[in-house]
This record gives sequence, C-alpha cells and structure tokens, in this order.
Amino acid sequence: MKTTAYIIAKNVEEHIKSCIESLSFADEILIIDDFSSDKTAQIAQSLGAKVISHKFENFGAQRNFALTQTSYNWIICLDSDERISDELKQEILEQINGIPKADVFLAPRKTKFINKWIKHSGWYPDYRHPILFDKTKAQYKNQLVHEDIDYNGDKKAFFKGDILHYSYNSIGQFIKKSDQYSSLSARQMFERGKKFKLYNLIINPINMFLKMFVFKRGFLDGLAGLILALLYSAFYTLMKYIKLWELQVKKDE
Repeated sequence: MKTTAYIIAKNVEEHIKSCIESLSFADEILIIDDFSSDKTAQIAQSLGAKVISHKFENFGAQRNFALTQTSYNWIICLDSDERISDELKQEILEQINGIPKADVFLAPRKTKFINKWIKHSGWYPDYRHPILFDKTKAQYKNQLVHEDIDYNGDKKAFFKGDILHYSYNSIGQFIKKSDQYSSLSARQMFERGKKFKLYNLIINPINMFLKMFVFKRGFLDGLAGLILALLYSAFYTLMKYIKLWELQVKKDE
C-alpha cells in the first residue's frame, strides 16, 4: 500500500529537514507552502519532496487542499515541527505493509516545551490529529484553528508510539504562536456567534490555569508545568477573549 505524507509549512527552514527525514519511508512527500520567504522550499526540494505553493486561509482549508494534491489514498499527516518516533514508524509500517485494521489511526503527541518533555498538563497524550488515514473516508472540517476531521469509516485505532512535537524552543516563540492562534480562535468564536462577556477575562483564565496545573496534574511537570499553565491562561486564553471583544467593538462601530 502506497502512502503520501504531507506537511503544511511557512518559513520553517529550521524544522523542515528533520521533519522530511522522519517521513522518508513514505512513497510521496508533499509540502504545502504558504509562500515562504526563507529556504523552506529549497531545502524540501533538495530532499526530494514536492513543493506546492498555496495561500493559507485557515488550517482546515489548507489541509483539505493538501488532500486534493496527494497521489495516494493513504495519508500520513505531520506538522513541520513534528517528528515520527522510531516506535511509531514501525507501527505505521506494519499497517501499510499489510492489511490496515482501521481507516483512521491516531498517535499520542508529546510536546517539548523549552528543554522539557511535557507529560501532563493536558498536553499528553494529545490525540489531536490522525497520523495515518484513508482520505476516501476522511475530510477536515473547514475550521480556522484546532481543526477536527470527519470520517465516514467506522474503524479507528490508536498507535502507542509518539509523535514528537518540537514546538516551543523559547518563551518568545510561545508568545508569537499564541498570538497567531488566539487571533484565529477569536475569529472562529466571532463567526460562530460567540458573545464576549466581562467574566471571560477573569473566570476563563483562572479555569484554564486550574485545569492545566491542578486537574491535569501539570504540577508533575515541575516549574515548566507551572510556567506553561501561567502562559496558557494569562496570555493565550486572556488574549483570545480580548480579541473577541475587539472584533465585536469593530462590528458595532
């Protein structure tokens, strides 16, 4: 069974080589590039990947566009800052070299925050996206962010091996990404008719901190868990609702 691996990318020259190398077992590797201004496209092409330039509108739309460009029905999905662990690679190979036992396969994603792998805080295991699936039975929802997938198949299975997520190398990088994602989340809430309430600026950040640090046992991740819960509640969650307020104010002008 042949597979296509795809990666959506923009200005990720520091990640793209390692990401592509972890997908070397795929029959085809596609890079859906949002017109990168760095060397992302050149590096990808030098490694044998096919680069397709496509303007980014939202995550759901970009992923669905990727599916239209693939040569094979079985898809491996990986973000540029993710790698497939050796254990996960073997599990994937067992399925694609035989008869797959499911239509959609998910794997736990383990994220590295600065220099520590986060094993709690609601971040692990993170089965957010399928790692392997049959595209004839699946399609991404057209969501701005945190896109889900709809699939017609009735068989779903879980791998044990990890997707290794090298997302946050610095606090500055976390803030930059959170700024992007909070804007998309605010826009998504706004388009769905969500109304800003004053308590969103108080209750929601507190609830997020308690969820991550206490109920999801972020305290077991030590100081990194505390900093992550503070950043996620005080910056991402707070900014998301401030931006929702901003959208409503501009609409009412």
